[in-house]
Amino acid sequence: MSDALAKCSTLGWKIREEIHLLKRQWLLFVSLAFFLGYVNAFVFLNLAFYRYPVEEADRRLKDLGHEIVPELEADLRDSGIVDLPLNTLMFITVFMLLSLFVNNASAGRRNPKPHLVNVIIRTASVYALGSLARAGTFLSTSPPGSGDHCLADAHPERFKPTLAECFYKMADLYHNCGDLMFSGHMLLMICLMLCMNAYAEAAFWISRGQRLAVVCVALGLCVIESYLIIASRHHYTSDVVVAWYLSPLLWYYHSTALSVRDMKPDLEAIAREVLKKEQPAPTISVVGDTDSEYALIQD
Repeated sequence: MSDALAKCSTLGWKIREEIHLLKRQWLLFVSLAFFLGYVNAFVFLNLAFYRYPVEEADRRLKDLGHEIVPELEADLRDSGIVDLPLNTLMFITVFMLLSLFVNNASAGRRNPKPHLVNVIIRTASVYALGSLARAGTFLSTSPPGSGDHCLADAHPERFKPTLAECFYKMADLYHNCGDLMFSGHMLLMICLMLCMNAYAEAAFWISRGQRLAVVCVALGLCVIESYLIIASRHHYTSDVVVAWYLSPLLWYYHSTALSVRDMKPDLEAIAREVLKKEQPAPTISVVGDTDSEYALIQD
């Protein structure tokens, strides 16, 4: 083991650990990518819009949050400000993931930094569970939309997909209606916040107090996003409230019942691979002349 570590840089060893984990979990990784990239982004969202009752969406439901929070002006709503907290939190998350490959003095030991493959799989698994729960709610009940573009006066039927298009056309996130209960934005943001709570301390090599500070920043961004979602009328208040209590429950369920611990790389197998690659290839020497019999000497 020590010989293999001496022949490999810490970054190289870290990359080998990631590849090793990906090979062992490739089926789950591909399944999550297929579900989130196709089933959720194409089928579920399109079916929600396909089932949306345009003729009955003449007005919004009575909503306490809409009564309390002033509605954003159309120009401000369309400026991208609603997605600003989400984009900020995604940037912080990407920075945390990149930090997994920095200062890996513990590479090759039994308690290294978290592994990128494990972080992605755990977070994506919870997000997939939440997306499945969302589909079960918004496909079973289709209330009138909360956004102006989903009300009957805006004629959202112009953008409704056909049943066939639900399976091959990517959902139009700007014009889509029907995927209300519960907020997908809040599901994603809370998953990212819980990801930081689970991995930021080890990823950044920071203290527990510093990790709590990072989580508080993520929490603040989630609160701001909740306000903007209601102010822009993208969702009803109930959609946001359900996301706030269901998303942590899904993370807790996944972490206690489905995947208690992250998979560990087989360090001995990686060491054997490193040492095997370092062994010189055998050479063959040819002695004699063209008129004599060849004698092959293998070193």
